Amino acid sequence: MQIVVVGGGMVGAAAALALAQDGHQLTVVEATAAIATSTDEQWDLRISSVHQGNIEWLQSVAAWQRVAAAKWFPYQQLSVRSCNGVQVDFSASEVAAPALGAMVENISLQQALWQLLQQHPAVTLLPQQRIEQLDGVQQRVLIAGQWYDYDLLIGADGANSQVAQLAGIGMRGWDYDMTCLLAIATTEQPQPAATWEIFRPCGPYALLPLGKQQVCLIDYRSQQQWQTITDDSQVNAELTAVFAQHIGAFTLKQHGRFPIRRQRALSYRGFDSVVLVGDAAHSIHPLAGQGVNLGFADVQVLQQQLRQQSSVASALANYERQRLAANQRMMRAMDAIHAGFSNQHRLPQLLVDGGLRALKRMPWLKRELIRQAMGG
Repeated sequence: MQIVVVGGGMVGAAAALALAQDGHQLTVVEATAAIATSTDEQWDLRISSVHQGNIEWLQSVAAWQRVAAAKWFPYQQLSVRSCNGVQVDFSASEVAAPALGAMVENISLQQALWQLLQQHPAVTLLPQQRIEQLDGVQQRVLIAGQWYDYDLLIGADGANSQVAQLAGIGMRGWDYDMTCLLAIATTEQPQPAATWEIFRPCGPYALLPLGKQQVCLIDYRSQQQWQTITDDSQVNAELTAVFAQHIGAFTLKQHGRFPIRRQRALSYRGFDSVVLVGDAAHSIHPLAGQGVNLGFADVQVLQQQLRQQSSVASALANYERQRLAANQRMMRAMDAIHAGFSNQHRLPQLLVDGGLRALKRMPWLKRELIRQAMGG
């Protein structure tokens, strides 16, 4: 089968690699000039939390092993604390697992995937290119003045998907009116291999461990609040006030911010042979770090359906049915967490606190949540 993948990010590159290993012919179209490389110990701001199930899948396609050792870090514990201080800890040891997952630098994982794509004889890479036209009837795309035929076209080109636009697939979404500030910092004291999130009325803040003394600090606030904090000294002062009580003294290395938006495609497929995966199909609130994990799950289900079904159309129909339902459940769950944990009214706070206390009393339920969060 001839497959064209538009978008060479982590999800698109992983899809291309997995399908090439299944014996298909792949063409990967990537808008950037080249895949950036990361060589020093300083982490880039673009970081993902990849759960253990997806790490094992990436190992099965020989990609995870190629990620630089300094650019991924496993974590064994995840903690959540409500506005009123009720805390629940989730540990890998509760399900006899070595880790819940790992933090990974996006660029490093993408670089590992592209190295494998460059070496694969069934893969053609087209960097610094975009689709100029899409002919869904003839099943071909125009790129740099040349037509490329396909049996399957995969849109993995992000939230502003060109594939979705050309295929006539509509989008629905909204802004949360929140901005997420990310910062890389080094700490004076060693930190545990644990990620945590603390909720407060103005928005949660969280820590991602990147090494024994390197962390990513995350602070969610309204767009209006962050607009009043402009220079580096103000950012440093704000983050110190929030995080120093938890991790001690630290040195801020770099920081950036982005608005939070929720978006979903009205359909995951167009014509009989166009399909969307990852952020092209769904952009989710990053509260629980599920964005890239949902994208990798999309790829695995698509790969499974292409193996099992006799036609592309039936494979895409089954893929859409499974992933649309699963992704919608996760998006609604993130909306509920966002609304419930940050609500300033007493009743919602009592409900959240009661739910967390109930989890503590029901270890079997907590173990099941851990397995689900690990991709089980």
